[in-house]
Amino acid sequence: MYRAVVGMVLLVGLPAAAKPAPSPLWGELVPGPHAVGYQVLYRFDMSRTWEVSRPYGKAFTPDSRGRPLRISVWYPAASATGRRLRFEDYFRGGTAPKGFADVEALLVEREGGTYQRNFREAYSTLAATPVNAFANAPAATGRFPLVLATGGQGAMLTTNATLAEYLASHGYVVATVFTLGVSRDEPSLGLSPAEVSVTVRDHEFAWSVVRALPNVDPARLAMVGHSLGGSAALLFAMQNANVSAVVGLDGTYGFPNPPAEPGILSVTQGYHHAPRKMRAALLDLRRQQPWMDLSAVRSYRHSERYLVTLTQMFHTSFTEGTLHQRFSPEFSANPEGTTPRSSGEGFTWSCAFIEAFLDAQLGVDASGLRRMKEAVASNPRATLAHEPAFPARPPPAVVLDDVAARGLDAVIATVEQLRRELPEEPVVEESVFVALGYSLLGQGKAERSVVAFQLAAHFSPKSANAADSLGDGYLAAGRKEDALKAFECAIQLAPEDPALNAESRASLLAESTRKKKALSP
Repeated sequence: MYRAVVGMVLLVGLPAAAKPAPSPLWGELVPGPHAVGYQVLYRFDMSRTWEVSRPYGKAFTPDSRGRPLRISVWYPAASATGRRLRFEDYFRGGTAPKGFADVEALLVEREGGTYQRNFREAYSTLAATPVNAFANAPAATGRFPLVLATGGQGAMLTTNATLAEYLASHGYVVATVFTLGVSRDEPSLGLSPAEVSVTVRDHEFAWSVVRALPNVDPARLAMVGHSLGGSAALLFAMQNANVSAVVGLDGTYGFPNPPAEPGILSVTQGYHHAPRKMRAALLDLRRQQPWMDLSAVRSYRHSERYLVTLTQMFHTSFTEGTLHQRFSPEFSANPEGTTPRSSGEGFTWSCAFIEAFLDAQLGVDASGLRRMKEAVASNPRATLAHEPAFPARPPPAVVLDDVAARGLDAVIATVEQLRRELPEEPVVEESVFVALGYSLLGQGKAERSVVAFQLAAHFSPKSANAADSLGDGYLAAGRKEDALKAFECAIQLAPEDPALNAESRASLLAESTRKKKALSP
């Protein structure tokens, strides 16, 4: 079902009779069936430090508490009871436990100061604006999917607040972490991949905390990230196989390298960037820019990818669009035609579109995919491209089992067909199968190790190391003639093997020659 919104079409999940929420920050968003509760969890991550344990000129003093993490949680509430929050309540006036005073002070300084600079005369009105959340309202009955949300490095806690309220009203628990630097002496994060990994780890800890709440379904997890937080969300999903869906909001993983934004390095330079491990469905939602580079997204071949672009949007429209519309009406359109009105409309449309995507991916509502397509078809400012997920390569142990069931030649034929269909996907990787072969030798499984070495040698026919390893497997299995031929092959291949440097080539030739002589009559 759709509701007309200022010349656009907005996807909603309620009957037409439902009334928009009274919060001005929601624009034309229509709430779901739940009231929204809000709570703050204060925790220490004992696996990391925050206090400076080696201050300049002083003796070592260990940090006994660990890294403080302030976790904000929006959740479906049974009723709209308790104190209704104002916008500034998200970052001002909280009662923090011992050890969090400096964190709360930093929160007020960062968020309050930023909004005062950005909105100036309108700040006091914004700060007093009611939001659609009630402090510590009783939770609705049931267990709900969890969405972890993050902004860019040093992003404000309120960056995703309206989206979080909206999703909570539609049956999601949403959690975000107030981002801190690596220590009290460095309270803010920079833009390097190493610092992005701090954000990832913070949300991993938050996940371990929030998943234990009685109203959270730990089997249904998604992550939403804006700007550099989009890159953090991708890395989080690559390291955590439980993630079902990722939403990137103008994510920096689409910025070119060298980047359009100075100081931001490509997500591909992150230590944990592993395209093959990206299995979660991805919604890439961004403004239209000619310099965007989505080659990283296209490398996530095992992820179901939905690429959506919106015209007439700022980078911050995906998180603050309604703030632009209501509190910054004075600025004029930029060369791309973006105005406060288009920014607010785009934000409102994006929230509902994200809900439809999450509904589809987390099993909340099977109509989510259809609603996504219909919403794009009805919005002249939006385009959608779908890139389906390719099947993941079978694990090495599965390949070996298949050989036992169907024979080596049949499996080789199947793998060769897969390689033709997925030329960038090495189903049999030499280093992986060689390592597996030696592991099997160590377990006394010589015949099974031979199969692993045979596959490595067949699909890496120029590798002297694969041939030498195959000889070791044959030798352990008592197949001396086959071993002799394999060592002779290694000796022939070594001089032209491009993977060997001078030292490794000499070493392999010496070893293969020694083993050949030991087997020769």
